[in-house]
Amino acid sequence: MGRPQVATNASALGATPSLGFIIAGTSAGANLADVAAHQARDEKLSPPLTGSLLIIPTVIGDPRQLSDKYRPHHLSHEQNGEAPILNSKMSAYFMHHYAPDRESHLYKPFFWPGGGHAGMPPTCFLVCGMDPLRDDGLIYEEALKEVGVPTKGYMYPGLPHGFTSMFPQLPAAEQFVKDGLEGLQWLLREGKATS
Repeated sequence: MGRPQVATNASALGATPSLGFIIAGTSAGANLADVAAHQARDEKLSPPLTGSLLIIPTVIGDPRQLSDKYRPHHLSHEQNGEAPILNSKMSAYFMHHYAPDRESHLYKPFFWPGGGHAGMPPTCFLVCGMDPLRDDGLIYEEALKEVGVPTKGYMYPGLPHGFTSMFPQLPAAEQFVKDGLEGLQWLLREGKATS
C-alpha cells in the first residue's frame, strides 16, 4: 500500500493524525475505504487509522460465499431488487463496467485473508433499509463486533441507496448528515479510547 500522502504530509496539511485519523467512503467508496483500512492494519501504518466511516457499504461481493451463520440473514439483494435508485438492473450495469476480480479480497473485504477483522479500527456504519446492500453493512458490523471491534450503526428504514443525493430536501437526508457528523465525533472519541 505504501504510506498514504496524508500521513506523509500531515504537518504540511496542519493535521495531527494521532488525535484522530479516520478513513471514510460511500457505497463503492466504502469498499475502497475498508480495503485501505485492512491494508493499513496489516502493514502497521504509522500513525495508525483510528476509525472508519462506512456509508451504505458494499463489502461482501457474493452473498452465496457467506457461512451458514450469515447467509440466511443476507436477504437485501432479493428484498430490494426493485428498489429505486439502486436495483438489480443498475447493480448489473455497474458490475459489468467495473468488471472486478470477483475472487479477490480487494473486491470483497468481508472475506479478508490472514488476520480477518481483528484489530480493525472502530467503525461506524450508515445503512439504508431499502438498499440491496443493506445486509452487507449489517452483517459486517456484526462480524466486527464478534472480534471486539467497537462499532456504531445508523439505520434508515424504507429509504433507498444514495437517497440523500437524489432527495436532499427530505428530513431524513438532513438527519443522515447529522448522524454522519455524530458518527465522526464518536469515532474520534472511540479512537482515543482504543489507542
